[in-house]
Amino acid sequence: MKKSIIAIAVSSAALASVSVQAAEGSTVDVYGNIQYVYVDKEAGGNFEDNGSTIGLKGDTKINDDLTAFFKYEIEIKADQKSGLTDSGKSNLDQAYVGLKGSFGKVQIGSFDTIYNNAIQDNINQFEYLSPTKAANTSEGDTIAFFAPSMGGFEVQVAIQVKGKASEGATTNNNYDNLSSMTVLKYSADMFSVALAHDTRGNTTGPTSTGNAKATTGLALTVNPLENLSVTAKYETTESTQDILGLAARYGYGAGDVYASYQNVDPDAAGSSSFNEYAAGVTYDLASNVYVYAELGEFENAKSSTTDTQTAVGVYYGF
Repeated sequence: MKKSIIAIAVSSAALASVSVQAAEGSTVDVYGNIQYVYVDKEAGGNFEDNGSTIGLKGDTKINDDLTAFFKYEIEIKADQKSGLTDSGKSNLDQAYVGLKGSFGKVQIGSFDTIYNNAIQDNINQFEYLSPTKAANTSEGDTIAFFAPSMGGFEVQVAIQVKGKASEGATTNNNYDNLSSMTVLKYSADMFSVALAHDTRGNTTGPTSTGNAKATTGLALTVNPLENLSVTAKYETTESTQDILGLAARYGYGAGDVYASYQNVDPDAAGSSSFNEYAAGVTYDLASNVYVYAELGEFENAKSSTTDTQTAVGVYYGF
């Protein structure tokens, strides 16, 4: 879960020209970031882009109770120029439109899945390192509904619709099926709990004609101190693997200190359960600039080897 620095005011001629061209009653913001990291793994070290993006977002007031909104964000490789295989590539990160009001919020497009946000984000909280996550529905081609909170309870539902003629259909016979996700959340002053289920209905299983197994997750976050959060999670994908995780994050004033632990228990023959440990620290140079360092130990399901990974990086948001 990357540290969010979003909607920082940009007093530039470029943004002014965009704002002028926005429709009446609309706002449009330009935002983005540059991220670099040096990574060292058992396979060797590398200087990398770590998810640099640029995007537009805005909204339009339709009436006193209804607002339309959009977001369009592109992820760009920013660590090298032309001449290499992956240089200069850009990929869609998020793009969606929606409506929000007293009824809640509905949006359509490509965005982080509601399952990932509810169950996995607090454990997978790193700038670069990436602990194992249970398999869930991919991003894109998704419609999601977020009901308003009622007494601390929230309901979220989403479906992914692809179809027989969609990208990848030639290698995935399940693309014409629906994949659905459901999240139930309850939040109080010092804790929140989330239960989520992902059918993975349009994902293939062991073969191109098989059906993937559903994933279910439970996450509990407590806030014993103002700047401290502790999260425990359990994820299970039927006949695939179980994951137990524990994470903590503390804001010390000039940044955050954070750590996560996971035990992953695969069901595959010949595989053994393994552990993952990782920790990191950020330091704020300004409200939109920070540096970080991370260290992780990742065991292997089929051998006794451990991959030690370190990462040192910088984030500049605008």
